[in-house]
Amino acid sequence: MGDNDRKRKYNHWNQKLVRLISVKTPQFTFFRVKQKSIEAGVTGLFFTCEGHEKQALQEAYSIIDELLEDPTISTSSEAAPEPSDAPAAKPEADDSDEDIADALKKACDDERQPKPGNPKKERRCIQRPTGVKNCIFVSVKNANSELLAEKMVDLTQKSPRCRYLQRVYPVEHSMAVDLSKMNEVLMKVISDTLKPGADGKLPTYSVEFKARNNDSVAKNSVLQMVDDAISILAPTARVNLNHADVTFFVQVSRTTILVGVCRRFYERRKYSLRPVKDAPAVGAV
Repeated sequence: MGDNDRKRKYNHWNQKLVRLISVKTPQFTFFRVKQKSIEAGVTGLFFTCEGHEKQALQEAYSIIDELLEDPTISTSSEAAPEPSDAPAAKPEADDSDEDIADALKKACDDERQPKPGNPKKERRCIQRPTGVKNCIFVSVKNANSELLAEKMVDLTQKSPRCRYLQRVYPVEHSMAVDLSKMNEVLMKVISDTLKPGADGKLPTYSVEFKARNNDSVAKNSVLQMVDDAISILAPTARVNLNHADVTFFVQVSRTTILVGVCRRFYERRKYSLRPVKDAPAVGAV
């Protein structure tokens, strides 16, 4: 009887908590589930930071915009739009029964259209939510992610350029957590990367693995996949854990696997975005 007399508490441990965003339109209001992980199929740059994610994102945008001015990084071959010699069409006279709201909407639409000789600037950097604290992902359109990350590291290690960003990783492949799919991607990446150089030798390699908010992918499984792929595709390649020519990295962020290649990873201080601190002078207080 004592147990029955106790007040029953309502537990919500078995209910799924979904964060919703209200999106209003002129006709109706609907709800959209906020994205909690990087979607599969995107490429770009994966950053780690020391808190202050908004400020770190602005630092990333600033450096990326500066580096995108280099034509060697861009992968697009878009030609500049040719100016049109045809005169612009004059707007037709408004009907007398057209109300002020329609006229205002039409004027706003015309204003949004790019002017001749002054095309609208395309947005090339878009943040993708990671769902992981202190981690930022930025997809960069029409850019070589690997070369962009290398130039970013070289630039920021020469002089202080950022306060909150820590490291950057170029992501060439992203997929849902699927070991068979990851094995196919690793085979392709290794096949494209481990090729003989001008001296006929294969580059040395290493593997970096990190899982965040996910325990379904084990490090030993990833290392075994890489070892099996190399034994088939490049059996004479050798491991170098300190000064590898190329480093294959696998980052697991919640429900997404990110795969990429870093060159001279250890010489570049593991792609740190901070300059080398000067050693203190001998005898300095």
